[in-house]
Amino acid sequence: MTLPRLVPDKPDTTPLTDSVLFAVYAPFGSDETLSTYPEGSSQTLAQHPLVQGLMKVAAQGIHVAALVDRAGDDTWLIEIEAGKPAEARITSRWKQDMAAPANLAGFLRHAHQSRPTAAIVLALEGHGAGYLPEIDRRQLSLANLTDNGRFEWRMGASGGAPVLPTGSPLLPTGSPLLPTGSPLLPTGSPLLPTNHMPLSTWGLGAALKAALDAGVPKLSVIHFDNCFNMSAEVLHTVAPYAEYATGYPNYNFFTAGEGYPGVFAPLAQQGTSTAKELAHAFAKGNQKILEAKGNHPTIGCTVRLERMKDVTERLDDLADALLAALRTPPPHSQARQLVVQAIGKAILEAQQYDTEAGYLLEAPDQLTDLASFAAALLNQDFRPHPVHAAAKALRDALQGIKVYGSTDEPWVAAGSGIVWDFASDALAMNIFLPDPLLRGQWDWRSPFYLDINPDPNQPRVQPHIIDFVKVTDWVDFIIEYHKESREWVRLLPAAIPELPVFNASFDPKKVPPPGGPGKPPRKCRGLYGGPAGKAGA
Repeated sequence: MTLPRLVPDKPDTTPLTDSVLFAVYAPFGSDETLSTYPEGSSQTLAQHPLVQGLMKVAAQGIHVAALVDRAGDDTWLIEIEAGKPAEARITSRWKQDMAAPANLAGFLRHAHQSRPTAAIVLALEGHGAGYLPEIDRRQLSLANLTDNGRFEWRMGASGGAPVLPTGSPLLPTGSPLLPTGSPLLPTGSPLLPTNHMPLSTWGLGAALKAALDAGVPKLSVIHFDNCFNMSAEVLHTVAPYAEYATGYPNYNFFTAGEGYPGVFAPLAQQGTSTAKELAHAFAKGNQKILEAKGNHPTIGCTVRLERMKDVTERLDDLADALLAALRTPPPHSQARQLVVQAIGKAILEAQQYDTEAGYLLEAPDQLTDLASFAAALLNQDFRPHPVHAAAKALRDALQGIKVYGSTDEPWVAAGSGIVWDFASDALAMNIFLPDPLLRGQWDWRSPFYLDINPDPNQPRVQPHIIDFVKVTDWVDFIIEYHKESREWVRLLPAAIPELPVFNASFDPKKVPPPGGPGKPPRKCRGLYGGPAGKAGA
């Protein structure tokens, strides 16, 4: 029997595969909501919509392999031969560490060995959070985290910060920081998520590299079916190991793969498809299921991963231009402050994605849309420095990545008047831009992100650093932008944002008008984050 297969983008290239294997990695084990989705009704693995959707995918002639970990349950390996869902094999693999790179690498090796002639499409389910540091928790001892008693951590509901004991002569600044206004700590931070922790960004790249080194072919498509993973840091990390990636810069409402049968239906009907077409189908399928319900606005993007080389180079050029603008005037000069203010205005105009409490998408959120930031820089004067040329080049490098953008009031903020407007063409992917308003309040990941030249004499709390921060000057720009800013106040709470789920029981007709009766929708600051069709205030 001839099975559906992926063909190369270029017609004159000889196909190397004869079928498609859909590999799904679903680490739900730390989340009761995702494990029993929807709304607690799937008490067994067979009842879970993800499993039911994968059965329908297999019925369309697609091989399926899935590793599903659920709270209070084993980790299950699901294997379904194309066209034979009734013969699915579901095997307990006891309890796996789904955050371990070796586990994902091993799953991909097994999946490939079972279907060695199939093109592999990978879906990563559950929680995502853009950049996540690789943490060696064995190094998080009391001695290390206090630098052998030099300082203590003071914790509160709004986060935490280290301070020196009263009267300590060790540091004149009152905190164990380098004198740049940014939280560069000597030994890491105890603020770490206690649950929902998926693979780190480095760990994901390491897993894919290990799989390919073991003979797994380059992945055709990666679908990041989670939040914030259409991220410059993540995409650069996975770029060597896959052809295309599809993901969502902001929240993506969890649907447990209910759209997957529709994603693969055109491939099954036509018999062939390109990886590019399938990558777009993942985004469009997500859009279809969420927009049909209403009040589930998302933005979906697809990128050919070989483009990340150009995107990264253009980003590095922009960082260099901004650094030149910041450094050319003498320190503390009025000219430098004008540059800082211009950058701050551009950040306010750019589309922000949620990283702080609440669902209002504006600064001080610490994930910034890279394309809209580049566009907003063009509205500021940086002469004689070539910031505009670099921003235009980056904007052009990001063209065409956005597939769709919905505009609606999200059900998670129903009645608040908050509207997520992703209609602008100047949107593409997020990047980590911590403490954008120079408040001295930083995302918990900041000490790890900024520590690109770790002290070899200090414990390696972060044993591995992603290449993105080493091959670009983005971190140097962040640190330079924060010089002379107010003193660091705190690290914000370390929490992987709760993943909004598709709310089957939510009734859009019962939602009060945005802002309440007779009130306009609540405007976000920024040209790209206001109500539909309007700039923000």
